[in-house]
Amino acid sequence: MSNKIKWNWGTKLLIAIILFMSFIFVLVYLSTQNSINLVEKDYYPKGLKYQTRIDDIKRAAELKDQFNITQTDELIILTIPEINPDSGSIVFFRPSDQQLDMTSEIEPDSSGRIYFPYRNFKRGIYIYKIHWYENGNGFYIEDKFFID
Repeated sequence: MSNKIKWNWGTKLLIAIILFMSFIFVLVYLSTQNSINLVEKDYYPKGLKYQTRIDDIKRAAELKDQFNITQTDELIILTIPEINPDSGSIVFFRPSDQQLDMTSEIEPDSSGRIYFPYRNFKRGIYIYKIHWYENGNGFYIEDKFFID
């Protein structure tokens, strides 16, 4: 006697269900292996304070065009207008990889330039976020630039 499988509609249906379930299990496994990077880790508290950010953006709107980034072979140069910050910071945000994010204090030289080593950046798009306080008022500027 030979043990042959009968290929009737019930057998074909069972094989189709097993293949479909295997496909779903593979998709679930692959989706759990992907890392999910939020743009901001603490987005909820920042969302509640966003009105102050809107006010800071309005105050800095007239200065936005005066900020400029240039690249050389060894340096990224941020030129800022004449501001007198009481405190402030510059964040270089890399949307595709948060490990490449950098933070620096606003400390321009006498010509209003801040220098950053080119080797600290990788090719791609960055967003610079500048937030500072001057005479008790907050200012915030955000813009994109591309590293060649």
